Order: sequence, then structure tokens, then C-alpha cells
Amino acid sequence: MINNDLRISGLASGMDIDSIVKKLMKAENIPLDKMKQDKQILEWQRDHYRDINKLLLDLKTKAFDMSLQGSYLTKLASSTNESKVTATAGSNAGNATYTMSDALLATSAHNQSIGVITKDGFDPDKSLADMKSFLNDGSTLSEDFTMTTFDQNGQPKSETFNVDPSKSLNDIFKKINDSDLGVNAFYDSATKVVSITRTDTGDMNANGSEMAFSGDFLTATLGLDSSKEEGGTDAQFTLNGLATHRHSNTFTVNGVTFNLKGNMAAGEQASINTTNDVDTVFTKIKDFVDKYNEVIEKVNDKLAEKRYRDYNPLTDAQKKDMDEKDIELWNEKAQSGLLSHDNMLSSALRKMRMNFYNPVKGVSDSGFDQLAEIGIKVSSSYRDNGKLEIDEAKLKQALSENPQAVKELFTATGESDDRQGIAQRLDQTVKDAMIGIEQKAGKSTMTDTQYFIGKRLDNMDDRIDAFQDHLTDVENRYYRQFTAMEQAIQRANQQAAYLANQFGGGQ
Repeated sequence: MINNDLRISGLASGMDIDSIVKKLMKAENIPLDKMKQDKQILEWQRDHYRDINKLLLDLKTKAFDMSLQGSYLTKLASSTNESKVTATAGSNAGNATYTMSDALLATSAHNQSIGVITKDGFDPDKSLADMKSFLNDGSTLSEDFTMTTFDQNGQPKSETFNVDPSKSLNDIFKKINDSDLGVNAFYDSATKVVSITRTDTGDMNANGSEMAFSGDFLTATLGLDSSKEEGGTDAQFTLNGLATHRHSNTFTVNGVTFNLKGNMAAGEQASINTTNDVDTVFTKIKDFVDKYNEVIEKVNDKLAEKRYRDYNPLTDAQKKDMDEKDIELWNEKAQSGLLSHDNMLSSALRKMRMNFYNPVKGVSDSGFDQLAEIGIKVSSSYRDNGKLEIDEAKLKQALSENPQAVKELFTATGESDDRQGIAQRLDQTVKDAMIGIEQKAGKSTMTDTQYFIGKRLDNMDDRIDAFQDHLTDVENRYYRQFTAMEQAIQRANQQAAYLANQFGGGQ
């Protein structure tokens, strides 16, 4: 008797052909599932390599920064009287102490109009034509005018502007302010005064005014007079006993930039000290070492991961019978160990360790040729797999007493590897490792044909496509065979019915 589960009403055979074919195709699909699993493993492996490359990129960035000499020559400047003077020190500043007294701030030249707009209601945002009644009788609103100022070296520079009656006063002031004259002009409605001030401080023209006006619009219409100018003054101060002056309140001496904040009273002074910025450089080196240790740990974890070969990637059918948490846990096992004992990564780690361990030749005259001499050494625990440890006190002492030697240890640029600084070596080693990984696993901007795993994935896709075409042919063949069977059964049934009718018809 035929199982009811296989019966489809209306078929000659009484069999569920779709169900039978589906079960037959399930077995045929096993090789396809295996190819898809193999493809998934390749994709996971590619992604793991790319994750390693992201870590290496972060380390390379740190190594490059540490290969720059400026990273080690940071200076710190402090003032005992910051309300009157502050300072910053450039990398070329020496360790020194400066004493400042008698400081007077530099000021900017200033001029303002004299009683030309006396009526209430003048609006600097409305056109000059509309506002003419508020200006002096006979005011000129349609001619050019010229302004002249002087630069830091006392050299004059002039610009000419056009007066357009359809424009407002503020429109004209914007052109003046946006020019290279270095002035700021505005109209104050409360006092009905036009104000023009130099944006730079200092006495730029010892022989006269710093802002010269030419043209009736400035002189007659706005009432500006160069002779009424309040000239700018230079900053005056005594530095280490030398009385001197500068145009600006901010100036640089021996790599130290001073910024005057206020006038000093008689007898008032400030001490400015410049020293090596040990803490900042220490933090940079520590961040560099921490990033190296992070890379060492994470890459070693990948190399030591156990491979669970019984945990293959799940098929779509398997996922249907599992919840999300179970799928996640399964995938963790399935992805484990895909980079286990990877020769390329192992080689990169060995080279990075040697970059740190080997002495730097040619720099011993400056003081240090090994990291251990400045307090950076390999951890004594074998479980740390070559991580570095920092003796904070020893490193800070080296940075304080001989920052130049520390700089050379990291940044030396010899022609051979053994003469290159630690950061220089590591930068190149990491770059080479990243190129190797990229050749194998590519990056997101590459096509599959540009890297090794991608080519394998392309090949896998071709095999999957071909096998799917094969499965379609197999499925069609099964249906043709069952269709032929159905037709044969139907003919047999028809013959049986005919014979039964013939034999039973005489009764």
C-alpha cells in the first residue's frame, strides 16, 4: 500500500511527485552546500586578514609619527605671571629662563569721524541715496576714494574704492574691511560716529599717520581727518635686562613665542621658563608601545586559535532550525582558527620583534642604541609573547637628560636596516606586512580579481553557478522520468479499465 504522505489527489500513480523530487534533490545538493561552505570559509578568512590590516595601519600611523624628529623635541614654557605674559616654546627653543619687566602693550592706530551725521534715523544698511538727507549738505556719493596704510616694515599700500549710491554704508565698509589694508571700519548708531581701526598693533609709520584718506567721500561726507588719528604704539618691555620693543604683543625670541596680556606696574616682572616637555613625549612613546603590544596580542591570539573542524558554516536549511543565539555561537566556533599558524603573520611578528630588539648602529655616540637603555624592555613573562614593558621613571629620566639621544634611537635614517631607528624600521616592516596581506586578502576598494583569495572566490562562484545549472538539469530529468511514469500508468489504467469494461460488459 502506498504511503498517504506520498499521495497527490488526481495523479495517476497517487504519488506526491514534487515531494519525491524534493527529497531526491536534497541529496543532489550536498556537493553544492559543501562548495558554499568552502566559499564562506574563504570570505571569513579574507575578513580576518583585513581586520589584522586595520590594526597594522593604526600601528604604522603611530610608527610614522614616531619617526618624525619633531615628536621628541616638544618644549614646555611656563610663566610666573600669566595675567601679564604667557609663552609657548617651539622645538628649536633651548632650555632657558627669561625675566620680563616694564611691559606695556602695543596698541592699534584709530580714527573716527567728527559730527557729520547729526540727525537721528540714519540707517547704515540702507542705500546712500536714501540716506543722503542725514548727511552733510553737498555730500559726495558718486566718486572714488583711496585709503593708504602701512605694513610691518613701514611700506605704504593703497586701495581705491568706488562709491555707488545704490549701496549702503555697510556695503562700502565691507569692501574696505575685506581688502588688504588691514583695517576695521564701522558706524556706531549710538554715537553717530564712523570708526576706523588698524587690525595690527604697533607704530607702522614713525613719520606720520598710519591711515591716510583721499577723496571727498571719506573726508567731507564721513568727516575723517588723518591728522586726528590716534597713532598705534609698539609693545615696550625689558627682557633679561634689555629694553626693547615690538610692533605686536606676540613675538618670538630664540624659539620662544611671548604673548603680552597686560601692562606691568613699576617693579612688576615675570619669569618664563622653557624645559623639555617630558610628559608629552613620554605619552607619545607609551601610546606607540601600547599599540604595538595590542597588535602583538591580537595577532598572536589569531595564530593560536583552535580550529574546530567539526563546525562547518551552517547551510540555509540548518539555520532554519536554529535561533539567532545558537547561530551566533556556532559561527564563532566555525570562524575560529582560520588564521591559525599563518606563516605570513608569524613572519611579520618575528620581524617586528627584531625591529625592537636589535641595537641601532651608528647612534651610540649620542647616548643610546637599545631600547632597554631608556627603560623599554621585553616582558619577562613568556605568556606575553614578546610584549614590551616601560620603566616610566627611567624613560622620563632619559627624556629629561638627553632627549636628542632618545630621538636618534627612534628616528635615525641609515641606509641599512641596522642603522635605522626603531620607528623607521617598524614603519617599513609593517608596510611590507600590509602589502603582503593586501595581496592575499585585498581591501574593500579592490575587485576579486586583484587579490589571491578574491580569485579563489571568483573561481568558487563559477563552480557554484555551473553546479546549479547541473542541478537544474538533474531536477528536470527527474520530472521527465516521473512524467513518463505517470503517462505509462495512465495508459495502463486506461487499458485496464477498457478490458474490465469488455469482460464485464456481457453480464
